Amino acid sequence: MMVRIRAFMEARRVPAFVVGGLVRDQLLGRTARSVNVDLAIPRHALAVARELAAELPAAFVPLDELAGTARLIVSADGRRYEFDVSDYRGPTLEADLGRRDFTINAMAVALADWLRCPQQPGPLVDPLGGQAALRRREVAACFAGTFAEDPVRILRAFRFSAQLGFTLAPSMGTLMEESVGRLSTVSGERIRDELFAILETNASAAALQGLETLGALDVLVPELSAGRGMDQGPFHHLDVLAHELEAVRQADRFLADFAEFSEPLRRPLEAYCAREPVERRSHRALIKLAALLHDVGKPSSRQVHPDGEIWFLGHEHTGLPLAQAAVERLKLSNREAELVCRLVLHHLRPGFLSREPQLTRRAVYRFFKDLGDDGPACLLEWWADRMATRGAHSRLDQVDQQRAFLEEMLNAYFFKAEEVVRPPRLIDGHQLMQIFSLKPGPVIGELLAAIEEAQAEGRVRTTEEALVLAREKLHGSP
Repeated sequence: MMVRIRAFMEARRVPAFVVGGLVRDQLLGRTARSVNVDLAIPRHALAVARELAAELPAAFVPLDELAGTARLIVSADGRRYEFDVSDYRGPTLEADLGRRDFTINAMAVALADWLRCPQQPGPLVDPLGGQAALRRREVAACFAGTFAEDPVRILRAFRFSAQLGFTLAPSMGTLMEESVGRLSTVSGERIRDELFAILETNASAAALQGLETLGALDVLVPELSAGRGMDQGPFHHLDVLAHELEAVRQADRFLADFAEFSEPLRRPLEAYCAREPVERRSHRALIKLAALLHDVGKPSSRQVHPDGEIWFLGHEHTGLPLAQAAVERLKLSNREAELVCRLVLHHLRPGFLSREPQLTRRAVYRFFKDLGDDGPACLLEWWADRMATRGAHSRLDQVDQQRAFLEEMLNAYFFKAEEVVRPPRLIDGHQLMQIFSLKPGPVIGELLAAIEEAQAEGRVRTTEEALVLAREKLHGSP
């Protein structure tokens, strides 16, 4: 593909340079999840890209007509390739690189040179010392006004820090502070994309804490602000907001490799958390977002009793509209919003179940009946909440008991679904209407639900037993 692009550019005598993330990642020996190539050319990028799209062929998407940037999307060999073609951001390539966001992204290689040895790109055009910044493992701004020019770069700075394990240059704090308030002018879609890129990493809590220290979290998720400094009593070792951030840190920890869980569960959990309701936004990231929001309703439900005890009765319900406002502002899809809000609403439920003397098949069935395929996400969000609650004050025997409960629930979903979670239907509504001379109506659904629950409990195993139960429900036990 790149060879064809080079031939196209050379035939039109257009100097083309590979810039940005691809060069950075190759210098780091890092393999990206998706193929995204930034190409810089002197001018007329929109016209050149449109013509190139027709030749490849590729889908043509203008990204910024004023700045002269377009994206070409090509599907080949079962993969998606994106090529962003842009005009120089100045009269020369060096001037272009000087107007980019961070020095680690401000290196370029001539396309022809890159093709000679893609694995070791060079010779580099590196006017700002990007390669030295890579060696220092540091994210530094290309120019003082980088965040004023585009405030979303504040999130990008923390995103690169989380993705690459880099530190922020000492000068970055002051530069970001000056532009924090302008994050409110950035579209929800751009905020969402950067936030989810952070949540997909294993260091998202550290990035969120950095945003909190900077004051950016108040702009991004203002619903969290009321929890800052709010005491929760002796059962918690952190205030509300610190607890929510700690829940994300716990999720970072155990969602990284699932070593927390017994070996048979690790691969199913990995596959489940890797599912993407929307491209590049996984269950893993959505669980972390729910962990961040799970106690957002506590400030409005806080009660201090005469004996000094602090209660947050009903905070899952008061938190629901606040979570809905947050996900709406982030422009999540309906499915993603439903998942996050459902986890906020039901985040206490696994804890209540874990306190039962015995976990019954009926309880397991009803949990997954209500939550469906969001059940494992709810369990994982609860575990993040649980592990964030008391810190060093947690009783190890209680943690072990609750982990055993968690695994029993997850095993039911992944390995015993036909027994307990979704029993195969023994009889359908039409058969019930025919056998018992019934008309369509809610009673049919009630009978089917009763039969399915009895299957999950192990009380009904055959069609004949299902009919006996249906008859008892209709006419009373003999």
